[in-house]
Amino acid sequence: MSGLYSALFSMAFTRVAWFAKGGAIVGALVGGLLAYLPISRLLRAQGATPQRVAVRRTAGVCCLVWGLVLPPAFATAGFLWGLAHGLGNVVEGPVSTTVRATVETWMGRANGLRASVLGRYPLAKRLSESELSTVVRATPEWISEVLGHTEVEALQQKAEAALVPPQVILYLREEFETLSAGRRHRAWLAPVVDTLRARARGAAGEWPTMQETIEAMVAPSVFQGAATSIRARAWRYVWRMVLGALLLSGVLAGALRLLWRLPPAAGAEAPAEPAPVGEASGG
Repeated sequence: MSGLYSALFSMAFTRVAWFAKGGAIVGALVGGLLAYLPISRLLRAQGATPQRVAVRRTAGVCCLVWGLVLPPAFATAGFLWGLAHGLGNVVEGPVSTTVRATVETWMGRANGLRASVLGRYPLAKRLSESELSTVVRATPEWISEVLGHTEVEALQQKAEAALVPPQVILYLREEFETLSAGRRHRAWLAPVVDTLRARARGAAGEWPTMQETIEAMVAPSVFQGAATSIRARAWRYVWRMVLGALLLSGVLAGALRLLWRLPPAAGAEAPAEPAPVGEASGG
């Protein structure tokens, strides 16, 4: 996740700034409203019915926690949502365009294929199921090498007139390297791989070629799946943050409500009654 967060925060001040700032502002407003409502109600209740010292102290702790936890938690959740949403847009937009343009350029020159397992087959060769499995395992590593080439920097400037921060390219390289090492489930590549394998199991004339396989693994749908995965991963953290803050606030509210309803113990300190105005002035 370190690569993801590096990419997120590098994007916070560039293309996705409005998503991040807007999410943080909306989150802070929602958290502030959720904190204001119980605090306001509690203050009105205390003014109407003075409570003993233990209840007043507990109420003070609850107000402090609500005010310090809810707005920052919701603001952070909104900020993370905005960053992930913006990064997803960039991944399925200019990043997708950049990667496809780079891969197509390299395949057009047949460059970069000789040094890896992909160099065993010409681009026009039709792949059997076993050959396809070998290529599928090797392609993510080859794509990560393509992304690390100096030509990517020039192509970034042309990709939808948007500059993709280096941290995002680095994150994608790490993602493809992880896929090639088999250390992570290929959820967003699975539909493409399944389609290619279905073709490889059919008649020899329908087997996917080397070029079709590589192009399929950098198709727009793959990057849309990657963007969806990034957003879903961020949503998990957003929900954990929001539910944690709400759970803590709810537990405190329940404890205060229970303490409020308990009858005072015998001999307990009673709330001081205000002295009459006439007695307070000595007249």
